[in-house]
Amino acid sequence: MSHWTVCKLSIRNPNMELLKQALQVLAQKLGSEVKENMTIVGWNGQAQCPLAIPLNLPYGNGYGVIVENGEIKIVVDDHGAPMSAKEFSQELQRTYMALAIAQATQALGWTISNVQELQEGILVEVETYA
Repeated sequence: MSHWTVCKLSIRNPNMELLKQALQVLAQKLGSEVKENMTIVGWNGQAQCPLAIPLNLPYGNGYGVIVENGEIKIVVDDHGAPMSAKEFSQELQRTYMALAIAQATQALGWTISNVQELQEGILVEVETYA
């Protein structure tokens, strides 16, 4: 049965540019692209989302991202979707954190030598020269 789902991420007060970049990574994996200001609909629910990944789903039109009071929420009717709302939220959180770490690392003058997506998460290897 189809249903409207809202999942929260543990990231607070996100950097919106990093959030959009993380969504672009996920959109590419899903064969889509990030859209701004899109209404995400599903069975018995809808939400206006500043960022979204449109998909042709059985009972909805994609994954949406809302930021309210510094909190990220994912909205989707995940029936027949490639990832459940929880899986999508976890993947978005991992990707956002990897991008944030890479950005902070580079700001400190370190060089990213390797990035790998592992089953457990994303591995970012850095190095510096004294």
